[in-house]
Amino acid sequence: MHVHKHEALGGWVVKAAVVLTLGLVVTEFVVGHLGYSLALISDAWHNLTDLPTLLFSWLAIYFERKPPDRRKTYGYERAGVLAAFVNGIILVGVGLFICIEGYERIVNPRMVAAGKMLVVGIVALIINAGVTLGLARARSSLNLRAVFVHYLGDALSNVGIVAGAFLIRYTGQPLIDPLLAFLISGMIFWGALGIIVESSNILLESLPKGMSLDGIANTVLQVPDVREVHDIHVWSIGSESHAMSCHVHILDMSTSESEKIAHQIRKALASEFGITHTTIQFEHQHEPGKFHKYMPEPARAARNE
Repeated sequence: MHVHKHEALGGWVVKAAVVLTLGLVVTEFVVGHLGYSLALISDAWHNLTDLPTLLFSWLAIYFERKPPDRRKTYGYERAGVLAAFVNGIILVGVGLFICIEGYERIVNPRMVAAGKMLVVGIVALIINAGVTLGLARARSSLNLRAVFVHYLGDALSNVGIVAGAFLIRYTGQPLIDPLLAFLISGMIFWGALGIIVESSNILLESLPKGMSLDGIANTVLQVPDVREVHDIHVWSIGSESHAMSCHVHILDMSTSESEKIAHQIRKALASEFGITHTTIQFEHQHEPGKFHKYMPEPARAARNE
C-alpha cells in the first residue's frame, strides 16, 4: 500500500510535469530566438525530448494496472520499449543539430541577451528541480526512477545555463553560449546511447543486463533434486519484466513432487534475478547414474556430485 501511494503521487507529478515542460519548451524557444541564445534553444530541444519520456511513463503507469488480454498475452510493456528506441534515435538527431548550430555560432559569433537567458534559466531550474523533488519519494518504481534521473540531469544543465549567463554578462564573451550548447548536446548523446542500447537489447531479446547464463544455471542447480539444466533462454518482456524457459532433469517422481521443485526454482529465480515469468519443462530419468555430468556452460549445466 505504501508503494502504491508513492506511485499515485508520482503519477500526479508526471502529469504536472507534462504541462510545465511544454510551457517551458515554448518559453525557451521564443526567448532563445529573441535573445540569440543557442544554449536556451538547445535546452528547449532537450526538454522537448523529455515529453515523450513523460508520456511513456504516464502510459506505463496506466498499462501496468491493465491485465494481459487474449491478443496481448504479455501485456503492453514492449510498446514502451519500441517508443523508447525511436525516442533515442530522435535524441541523436537533436544532438547533431545542436552541434552544427554550435559550430556556426563559433564561426560567426553573436552577442547573447544574457539577462533573458539568466531569467529563463532560473525559471527552468525551478521547474526541473521541483519535478525532481516531487519524484524523489516515488523512486521505488523503476519507471518513475528513470524520470527522476532524467529531470535531475535537466536541473544540472539549467545550473550550467544560469552560470553561463552570469559569465556572458560579466565577461562579454559570446563563445560561452555555443560551448554550453556543446555541453548540453553531450548530455543528450550520453542519454540517447543508453536508451538505444537498452531498448535494442530488449527488442532483440538479448540476455537482460546484469545477468549471466552461468549464474542462472547455477541458481537452478542449487535447488534440491535438480540434476541438470539446459536449453536456457532468458529475455526481457519490458524494461522491468523478465522471462525464462528451460529444460530441467530430475529423477522420476510424481507430478505433485515435481511441482514443488518448480515452485522452488521460480522462487529462486525471482529472488536472485527478478525473473517472474518462467516456463520449466521437466525431463525424468529412472536411474540416478544415467545422468550425464556436463561441465557448467552457458546453454547446459549439470550438478557435480
